[in-house]
Amino acid sequence: RGELRVVKMAQAIQQMVNFIKQEAKEKCEEILIKAEEEFNQEKNRIVQDERTKVKKEMERKFKQVEIQRRISFSNEVNASRLKVLTSRDEVVNQVKTVVMNELYKLGEPSSQGYKDLCSKLCLQGMYRLNEPTVVIKCRKADVSVVQGAMVEAAKSFKSAVGKECKVELSPENLPPKDDAIAPCAGGVKLMTPDGNISVDNTLNGRMDVVLAQKMPEIKIMLFGRSATRTHLDTDM
Repeated sequence: RGELRVVKMAQAIQQMVNFIKQEAKEKCEEILIKAEEEFNQEKNRIVQDERTKVKKEMERKFKQVEIQRRISFSNEVNASRLKVLTSRDEVVNQVKTVVMNELYKLGEPSSQGYKDLCSKLCLQGMYRLNEPTVVIKCRKADVSVVQGAMVEAAKSFKSAVGKECKVELSPENLPPKDDAIAPCAGGVKLMTPDGNISVDNTLNGRMDVVLAQKMPEIKIMLFGRSATRTHLDTDM
């Protein structure tokens, strides 16, 4: 009987051991499964974060490439536009040179009609100033021509306005046509005795006025009308 009891106790203990082992095994498997799940979740999170970072970095680089492409395109367009504008300016300057050469011929003191032209320029300036005394400045080579022209202009002014205008020739002269800094093609410059008000009726000055007024038409004649503009360009 005693041996039977020992055997039963041994069996009971073994059952308990087996139970504990089974429980431990199941608990261990549960921990491993949970750890693997957590590992996979963390791994997926890290992978997703890295994918997001890579995607953002790629988007940033794509944006940089696009921005750089646009900048390069804009620079090319601006360079081409600048080249066109430079070429147009060269053509316009050639036109100005041609006009100036003709004005130099017209402004020769011996040129036919130059005295009459100076008289008209003097008269126009006198109308604009409308002063009792006007000082007239001209090139040294034009002194004799302008002296006669200003007398005729004074007579025409009195006849048209009904009052005297005393005209005086300035002792100072305009630059000659071969001046290195500011060559003058001819014509006159009128001013009040104090010099505060003046009218530039030199051939150079008249050319600048006419070119400023006619430049839009000249550009259309030279380059055609712009298809993208609805107004005339009035700049030089």
